[in-house]
Amino acid sequence: MAPQQPLQPAYILHSRPYSDSSLILELLTPEFGRVGCVARGARRDKQRRQQSLQPFAPLLVSLLGRGELKTLGPVESAGGANWLKGRAVYAGLYANELLVRLLAAGEAQYELFACYQTLLQKLALLDGSSAEQLEAPLRRFELQLLQELGGCPQLNYCAHSQGPVTAGATYRLESETGFVPVFRGGDDRVAPSEFSGADLLGLEQALGGEEFPAALLSPAKRLTRLLLAPLLGDRPLQSRELFRQVYRNNDR
Repeated sequence: MAPQQPLQPAYILHSRPYSDSSLILELLTPEFGRVGCVARGARRDKQRRQQSLQPFAPLLVSLLGRGELKTLGPVESAGGANWLKGRAVYAGLYANELLVRLLAAGEAQYELFACYQTLLQKLALLDGSSAEQLEAPLRRFELQLLQELGGCPQLNYCAHSQGPVTAGATYRLESETGFVPVFRGGDDRVAPSEFSGADLLGLEQALGGEEFPAALLSPAKRLTRLLLAPLLGDRPLQSRELFRQVYRNNDR
């Protein structure tokens, strides 16, 4: 008999049909990070799917087997589901897709698991009526994810001086180096890869605080887009395309 792991916390990131009656699930767990498993008979057991195998719901799962693709054993609820509404649903799907696309399988993700839980809790508080509501929780999560992946340089560190950035200076993001100072005349236009030292210091502070200041949302979005692009490659995010199709008159 295949060994069964102890029950552990999990969220379902993605599911797809497998054979006539089963599902393949992508889970996020603290101990194994992203892990794939087969939920045997789940497509046939409609009640089980409706009650437990739903996204954004905290679970306790047992996993059988030693291979990369495990078998899902008993599943228990670990609390009330995070009921996301309106546009917040698509923000949750976006976060799930990022995790599936960017996380290597089988690597522990204790900190990221906690960040994901916090994101869902924040999204569940929103009524989902506007895209602007999503900006602060998503920008925080993107930066946290990038930091955990090693894809974000230290925000308050200047790679040129090997010291802290200066609030009054301007810095350019270089992919292999980090943030380096920019020296130019005052009339030159700021490039998309350039950030003020004040913004970088503010972003570093915001990641450790409770609130994400509205003034930092624009530079945070510009920074995360720059950092995520090489990791995601040319294949578009399905969740972003779906959001645009449903809310055609809203920017995201």
